Amino acid sequence: MKIIKYTILACALSLSSCGKSFLEVEPIGQLGAEQMFQDVQGMSDALIGSYRLAGDYFESEYSIYGDLRADDVIRNTVTGSNLLLNEYNYSYDQENVGPTLGLWREGYAAINNINNVINAADPIRDKGGVDLARIKMIEGEAHILRGLMFFALSNIYAQHYTYTADASHLGIPIPLVTPKPGVKMSRASMKATYEQIISDLKFGIEALGSTKKERVFASADAAKALLSRIYLYMGDYDNSIKYATEVLDGGKYPLAKPSEYMDMFRATAQRKDFSSINAEVIWQFNLTKLRPNSINIFYFGVESIGAVRPSYIDLFDDQDIRKSMFGFDERSKSYLSLKYAQYDGVVEANVPIVFKVVRSSEMFLNRAEAYFHSKQYDLAVADIKQIRARAYNVSPQSVTISYTSPDELLQQIKLERRKELGFEGQRIFDIMRYKESLDRGTGCTSPVCKLSYPNDLFIMPIPKRELDANDLIIPNPTVNN
Repeated sequence: MKIIKYTILACALSLSSCGKSFLEVEPIGQLGAEQMFQDVQGMSDALIGSYRLAGDYFESEYSIYGDLRADDVIRNTVTGSNLLLNEYNYSYDQENVGPTLGLWREGYAAINNINNVINAADPIRDKGGVDLARIKMIEGEAHILRGLMFFALSNIYAQHYTYTADASHLGIPIPLVTPKPGVKMSRASMKATYEQIISDLKFGIEALGSTKKERVFASADAAKALLSRIYLYMGDYDNSIKYATEVLDGGKYPLAKPSEYMDMFRATAQRKDFSSINAEVIWQFNLTKLRPNSINIFYFGVESIGAVRPSYIDLFDDQDIRKSMFGFDERSKSYLSLKYAQYDGVVEANVPIVFKVVRSSEMFLNRAEAYFHSKQYDLAVADIKQIRARAYNVSPQSVTISYTSPDELLQQIKLERRKELGFEGQRIFDIMRYKESLDRGTGCTSPVCKLSYPNDLFIMPIPKRELDANDLIIPNPTVNN
């Protein structure tokens, strides 16, 4: 695989020597592996670079991909930019140097960096006289980061796990070492891709155990939460329930109070004070300054500029706290998402860029859906009551969920997921795994308002530069023309 290969080193010294948290320091250059990985400190420094690359990835086009391609948005045709118009319109250009290439290139750049960290562990251990516990922690975090990156790339460039009955369809390349020049890799099956993702996450769980760090770092609980999502995507409902329950038990991640809901996404304190991150958040990426590719802010939440607007406001009634997460832009006469928008009076340098990788609310939703498919309907109802109770600022005991058929209950579970996780990058992946067709509704402003399932168009083309450089890579049908 001919993928950009580099290692970023970020400052990881004390606050007194750097003047700020190490996650806030810009990358300061490139070093050869023989220099960087001489000791545990070099390995730790490279891990920080890996966090930065992964964070940049999730704060760029990937953060909006799942919503942009789905049915919860329409274009702002009055004042909006044309940014990512092709992606919104399902118009493909395999030679595109923008998102089509960038999501692939930057994803594997992050993975290469992570692989360098992971593969440095044994040589450093073999030297003796090193902090073995610290090496194990670094390895654990790196494996979780790698699993997350493989998962993200497979979401974009491969059909969902249950697209074929045995997941034998094409997944993505899964390099476990940084490829040397001229080394080519083929795409693994989706089954093998997920096996590697699960292996990475389970390694992280074992390595990190009950280790406690700020919620901007990968943790065993974060890995369990991701496994709950992944097993749900696979249709392995017992394991989805298992890992969601392990995260929720003990009350470490209580749902945010209704009065805290907007601050969970927008409060400026969490930018630097990691202890102020809301307890509902299991893992988030913290970046440090507003940039043009801070897409969740620019694309969804900036008045008169944002390229798309939410189209599903009518799903929320006025009593639902989640409706407060939409504002109205007078100039374009349309709503905008406030989940990552800038608070009035907050200067750009202080806007928190904090992509939520996973929250405990998703654990209730994952488990409710898994309980449903396991025919444990009462338990599914109990979990949905937790989400709906918070949304309406009432007790779960006062919530009534009525249904006359199992399918009606499933539709309520799906609707609650759509409302709770909107503008958090998951919607199109849910539509695909539900094996539903895309229908953007009567207000659709795209040439593609409906897309039947199954469809080759649901996934992105492999970049032509990759195909030209690596004859082992099989292109995606239709979109790679």
